[in-house]
Amino acid sequence: MTDGSRSPEQVGRALQGTLLRIFQSVPDCTMRPTDISRKLVVSRVTVSRTISAIGKENPVEILTGIPGPESLRSIIQAAQKNGVENGDVKVALVAVECFEALIRDQFGTRAALNAALSVKHSGSRDQFEQSSRYKVFKGMSQIIGAESKLWLTCTMYTPNKDDPSTFDLSSIFGPSGLRRIRPDTPIELTFSAGPQRWSVEGEPSGMTFDLESFCANTLAPITVAQKDGKVIKTFAPDIGNKDSIYDMLTGVHIPNAMSRIARPSLTRRGISVIPVIPVALLNMDIILHRSIFEGIEPEAFVYNNRGSGKADFENPDWNINRMATDDKIMQINPGLNNLDLQEVPRYRDMVLRMCDVNGYEPAGFRAYRLQIQYPVYGFQYVMAFRVPSR
Repeated sequence: MTDGSRSPEQVGRALQGTLLRIFQSVPDCTMRPTDISRKLVVSRVTVSRTISAIGKENPVEILTGIPGPESLRSIIQAAQKNGVENGDVKVALVAVECFEALIRDQFGTRAALNAALSVKHSGSRDQFEQSSRYKVFKGMSQIIGAESKLWLTCTMYTPNKDDPSTFDLSSIFGPSGLRRIRPDTPIELTFSAGPQRWSVEGEPSGMTFDLESFCANTLAPITVAQKDGKVIKTFAPDIGNKDSIYDMLTGVHIPNAMSRIARPSLTRRGISVIPVIPVALLNMDIILHRSIFEGIEPEAFVYNNRGSGKADFENPDWNINRMATDDKIMQINPGLNNLDLQEVPRYRDMVLRMCDVNGYEPAGFRAYRLQIQYPVYGFQYVMAFRVPSR
């Protein structure tokens, strides 16, 4: 049948069998992509993708990984010119026609087919979602006029030594490897004051600590202003060249930041990040003193805020904005010995600086990490613990 009535699984199997037969029938040639591409005088990349796809067991993976119908036709027609039998060629072309009809009649576009089928197989879904997030990252970088290799958020919770019912909070946050790529779009980073006040210099009222000696790049030149209770940091250096990259990392220590006991409207503690510039990697670390949240594991949440502001993950009404995610939280043991971060070579030294600020030894902590490649610009990413009620 060539009317598109075949299921995706049937089409995937048909492509697998007929294309495998085509490749095996090419005279004086192995199944290596380089050999086939030279023999048929077609793109090695296209041949390699095709062989990789038809080698999958799952027909969904075959369809989401295989090149488009025109590319497949070019391979089959080249094979015919190099001695593959007409009967095998005809059967293979029928399978490609079914593939084309499936795209056209059931899904409309190849992108829609990949999106629909990706949910049927975790490997296809991960590959499709990461590819899609990368496209968003590149597109928004060009629109916003800036991009960063990393957005780093690290929060350390320690018991307050004067009031054990509360804990102190220390944080490192901001972009690293920040680059401006358009001269007509200054970048404004807006920070909410949250529970603490901000000074006119744009820093929280808690004690700040210097991170410049630990940064891999030059500190970003910024101007700071306050408006409507918010702090606006403007980043607008000259474009320079590809090596004109900066860090904008801030270290803050806030004593008696929060109660260690849950309240009716505050049952979770953690970190929440909305990337305000396109970033290639979001790294979220929570570092806990061993006496805090014992036996409790963190949860990950992702929200599509849809322009509605910051999601309140305590409010069940926000569940409609939650996105499904397979991103896993990793526990890092032992202590803080394995907290290395390739993008920030002296990251562990930054964390040890937080230990000094808090007055606790590194051996007394456990750490959790959530990493997202190409987080979607404007989405909200959360890692939080459910707080004990007593």
